[in-house]
Amino acid sequence: MRVHQIVPRLDAGDAVSNQALAIHRLVTEWGFESRIYANGMDEFGKRHASYDYAYKEFLREKDDLLIYHYSIYCGNYQYYLDSESHKVLIYHNITPPEFYERFYPEAANLCRLGRELLPRLAECDLALGDSDFNRRELVAAGFPEERTGVLPINPPLHKLDGVEEDEELGRSLSDGKTNLLFVGRVVPNKRVEDIVKLFYCYHRGVNAHSRLVVAGSLLNTYYSALLSLARRMGVADRVFFLGKVSDGALKACYRRSHYYVSMSEHEGFCVPLLEAFHFGLPVLAYAAGAVPETMGKAGMLFHDKDYPLLAELLDRLGRDAFLRERILEAQRARLEHFGADRFERALRAALGDKLGLEKAVEEAVAG
Repeated sequence: MRVHQIVPRLDAGDAVSNQALAIHRLVTEWGFESRIYANGMDEFGKRHASYDYAYKEFLREKDDLLIYHYSIYCGNYQYYLDSESHKVLIYHNITPPEFYERFYPEAANLCRLGRELLPRLAECDLALGDSDFNRRELVAAGFPEERTGVLPINPPLHKLDGVEEDEELGRSLSDGKTNLLFVGRVVPNKRVEDIVKLFYCYHRGVNAHSRLVVAGSLLNTYYSALLSLARRMGVADRVFFLGKVSDGALKACYRRSHYYVSMSEHEGFCVPLLEAFHFGLPVLAYAAGAVPETMGKAGMLFHDKDYPLLAELLDRLGRDAFLRERILEAQRARLEHFGADRFERALRAALGDKLGLEKAVEEAVAG
């Protein structure tokens, strides 16, 4: 049995790409032939994947397994529909289009098409969400509940440990100011404007020796609106948009920051929360989408965006060492839920028990 995976793109640092690569490594270790196909890819992706049209020659292979990663509308869904292999869909969620309509109509259209297509993808052996939040969306879209499950993301949290920190950025962030951090694409569903509003309250009302650091790719129209907001609030000189950063710069951001803040209103999982846990940053996050599920009982979740109150909470964390350590201890414990061993067991259970391929998986693992 060969294992094929199709993704929309395979790019360095992308969460969907990382999961596809984690699955590829495991099934290869188990002895299966494994291949990844993508509609687009960066230089990193070209070292690990083929273009999706190469999958055509395997469409009629009934004994093979096709895993289709669904995170945005992409034309390669047709290969999934046409395939005669065992089929598994992994749903990473698609942002509701209304978040993008004002700033990025093209992305809004792709999100709309992606959500409209989802019910047509229900003819599969198994459909997995990387959170139960995503799994429930599959059921709501018409996937039979008994053929759904959860395969949590296995983020490569230790990857940055071996990376050399960007020294220049590290020095600039180590000047005595308190750093609030957000990591992720700077897009409307992340509600970065609400982080700016919280920072305004914290900077003006609590700690004038502070800055906000935002690390992630920028959507120009939305980015312009954020800059305008920061200027109107008088904090533009303390809000730093770094754009997409290298691994070394990302490590510097995590190591030199003091708090991680998320105001996102739609998440299918949210890997940066776990990265912040890993680097020992207390996390303050709005309880939306899969964020509560990802965080479990760790970090600090809030349901109301009361910016002055949240600013005071950050101040208390800075002064109350006991509270801070309790939060960090819970975050460290939560990370154990996303370890490599658990991911491997979950994948084996999905492919073996749920998909009915117990014998093939057992024989491969046994060598």
